[in-house]
Amino acid sequence: MKDASPRNSRANTRRMRPAGALAFACFGTCLAAMSCICAQAGAPQSSATPSQAEIRAAFVFNFAKFTEWPPPAFAESTTPLAVCFLGADDVRSAFQTISTGKTVNGRPVVVREAKSSADIHDCQIVYVDPPSPGVIPGVLKNARQCSALAIGTSEDFLARGGMIKLVVENNRMRFDVNVGAAGRIKIRLSSKLLALARSVVDLPDPAGS
Repeated sequence: MKDASPRNSRANTRRMRPAGALAFACFGTCLAAMSCICAQAGAPQSSATPSQAEIRAAFVFNFAKFTEWPPPAFAESTTPLAVCFLGADDVRSAFQTISTGKTVNGRPVVVREAKSSADIHDCQIVYVDPPSPGVIPGVLKNARQCSALAIGTSEDFLARGGMIKLVVENNRMRFDVNVGAAGRIKIRLSSKLLALARSVVDLPDPAGS
């Protein structure tokens, strides 16, 4: 039997490319664009490299594009997408720069500062990186009540009931996803987003319900 020709080999390689490749290109392009905007608007003019806060903010912005909330999460079809930040003032500031004048899935974006878990209401996204980890359980509890996508950075964030954890690995920003926590409040994460995750887990509800 003759060996496959180089042309056929290349064709087979293209057919066997992982399904996540196109998703990576789509998400990666969006992320790169957001990072460039951040770098131009928020970083020192002497450096084109975005800060870690700007990169985190760009990830959050793109997570929103690949998330579908249950209808009760929005009061009306014109209700803005509210993104709340507890702690991480630098990420909130960078996100404000990225999102100003933009829409996500047809909705304008509003940015809110949360001082405590009690401020987590009517939010569709909650980014939590507080000075004290003791407030995280309360934040996650309130986030579940308002069907908010909970994003954090602490080591045990997913085990506590968080949905997306940002992590730096080999000088690259990566993320892990807990689909169980998202599914329990009817949040749907795009398969394109899941294909790019470092890991996807389905952890039990820490509340036991």
